[in-house]
Amino acid sequence: MSGAQPKKYVKIDGVMKMNPAYKAWKNNQKDGSPPILASATALPVVSNMDDHMKMNEDLGMNVLLAESTDATIEMMQEPEISLAAGMQPDEMVDKLGEILAKYEVPIGLMNKLMMLSEYASLEFIVDDSGSMQMDSDTINPKTKRANTRWEEAHQRLKEMVEILAYVPFNQIGVEFLNRKDRISLKRNGMAPPQFLAGAHDQIDAIFARKPSGTTPALEKIQESFLRGQGVNIARYIFGDGLPNGGQVAIKEIVSLIKNRVDPAMNPVTFLSCTNDDDAVEWMKDAEEVAPYCSESDDYGDESREVLGDQGEALPYTRGFWLICQLVAAMNPDDLDAMDESVPFTKQTLDNLLGIQHNEQSFRYYFDCFVKNQQIRKVRIDSRTGQQEQSDLLKKRTQWNYQEFLRAPVAKQIPQVQQYNRQMAQIL
Repeated sequence: MSGAQPKKYVKIDGVMKMNPAYKAWKNNQKDGSPPILASATALPVVSNMDDHMKMNEDLGMNVLLAESTDATIEMMQEPEISLAAGMQPDEMVDKLGEILAKYEVPIGLMNKLMMLSEYASLEFIVDDSGSMQMDSDTINPKTKRANTRWEEAHQRLKEMVEILAYVPFNQIGVEFLNRKDRISLKRNGMAPPQFLAGAHDQIDAIFARKPSGTTPALEKIQESFLRGQGVNIARYIFGDGLPNGGQVAIKEIVSLIKNRVDPAMNPVTFLSCTNDDDAVEWMKDAEEVAPYCSESDDYGDESREVLGDQGEALPYTRGFWLICQLVAAMNPDDLDAMDESVPFTKQTLDNLLGIQHNEQSFRYYFDCFVKNQQIRKVRIDSRTGQQEQSDLLKKRTQWNYQEFLRAPVAKQIPQVQQYNRQMAQIL
C-alpha cells in the first residue's frame, strides 16, 4: 500500500473530473483490482451508488442522478425485474453496480441494458472460417501476444455474457457459420455467478475446436431471419472479412438487413475481429444504410474513432464500449450516433453517464467536441482526388451551444436536422 487515499472526484475550474492523484494511487495498489483506465481529461465515471456517494462527499455537494438512472434503479427493485436477473430486489442495484465498476461502465447505461429482456433471444453468430486463425490487432491478456481473430471473438463474447449475467434476458444462443454446434443459455433461476460459470464453461468448450471452412455469412443470416420470423431477436455477428460470394453476397446481406421486418425489434450488430479493416468495411457500410444496425470494432480502434468524433471529455471506457456492443444497435439516437459528429445534448449526456452535470461540465464536453471537429484532418476522396465533403461539413459546422444545452435530444434541433440532410446528400 502506498500513502493515504486521495479524493476520487474533484472539480477543476468548475468541471467535475476524476482526481488524477486518485487514479495514480489506485493503480499503484496491489489488491488485485483492475486498473483504472479512464482518461484524466474525461468527465468522471460514476459506475454505482458507492461512486455516487463518494462523488457527493468529495465534492461537498449534492450531484443528482440523471432522471433515467433514478427510474432504472427504481425498476430494478421490482421483484419481477430482479428475480428475472437471478437476484433479490434489495441486491440487484449493488450486484450490477459491482460489475459495472469492474469495467468502468457509466451508471446511466444500466437503463440501456434493461431493454435486452424485450427480445426472445440474443443470437450470437460466429464466423468459424479458417481465416479466423489469422492474427487480429488485439492483444491476448494472458499471453501478451497478438490474438488470433478466433481468440478475440472468444474473449469478447465471454465479456458480453458476463454483463448479461447480471441483467434480465430470455435466452442467449451461440452458433457458427459452418459447424452445426449450438449453445442455448438460459438462466433457469440461477444467480449471476452460477449462471456465468456454466456459460463460460460451455463457451470455452465450443471454442476449443479450431475454426475451419469458408464464410457462408449470407446463407447463415438468411437462415437466422427465416427461422426467427415473427419473433423479436437481437443478432450479433462476429466476422473477419468478405463472405462467400464477395460483393454480390455483400449486396444481398445489406439489402436483407436494410429491408428486414420490424428492425427496431430485430437489431443487428456486426462485431469485426480482424487486423484488415478494409475486409470488413462492408459492415460499416451496412451500418450506414440499415436501420437499427451497428458495427463495432475492437476497443482500441473504436475508442480512437469515438475520440476523433466526440473529443476527450467523453469517458469512452472499455466498459462503455462493451455496453455499446450489446445495445448500440437498439439506440440509434445516442449510443449508435457517437460517430456521426453531432454533439450530445446535455440531457442525453446526463442520461448516458447517469448524473446531472453542472453547466461548466457540459460546456467542457461541448468545447472538447468542437475542438476535435476543428482539428479534424480532411481526407482525400480516392475516387475524385478532391477533399472529402463529409469531413469538410463536419469541420465547418458551427454548432449552437445554447440549443444543445436546452434541447432534450439532438434530432429535435433544426440545425442538426439540416446537417443530417446535407450529410445524407453527400453520402
